[in-house]
Amino acid sequence: MSSKEELIKRLNTAMAWELAGVIQYMQAAVMVTGYEREIFREFFHESSEEARDHAEALGEKIAVLGGIPTVEPATIRQAADVQGMLEAALALEEDALQAWEAAHEVAGAANNGTLYWIEEHVAEEQDHVDHLRKLTGKVTFAAGDIKKGKGTTA
Repeated sequence: MSSKEELIKRLNTAMAWELAGVIQYMQAAVMVTGYEREIFREFFHESSEEARDHAEALGEKIAVLGGIPTVEPATIRQAADVQGMLEAALALEEDALQAWEAAHEVAGAANNGTLYWIEEHVAEEQDHVDHLRKLTGKVTFAAGDIKKGKGTTA
């Protein structure tokens, strides 16, 4: 397999995760209930739109490289409560990040413009992972590093 074919294959994997994001986030947006609905409906809706934009950009890049963009989404995770939806979103974003990083590994062989384009998307995906890690409570702070003083509760 040529380096270009390998890049197309890996970009299609990233596209499959973005397509999964479109569906998964859209479902979460319409299913979120309770007090959290006002906040998280918009969050999930915007995330679905962003995933669609990423999928479209990937499709354009795959086509210009001579490949056929996939229409098959990757694994779609479902949940019925906000915490489950956020954890499913975190898993999705981690998988998408891994797919973008895999494309990055072979992108330099195609051309530098594609490499830089992928790097921008890797950074975006990492931001999504970081944000969702905070939303799901996966980030912990070392209590010893918090300074006691005015306005603190530690």
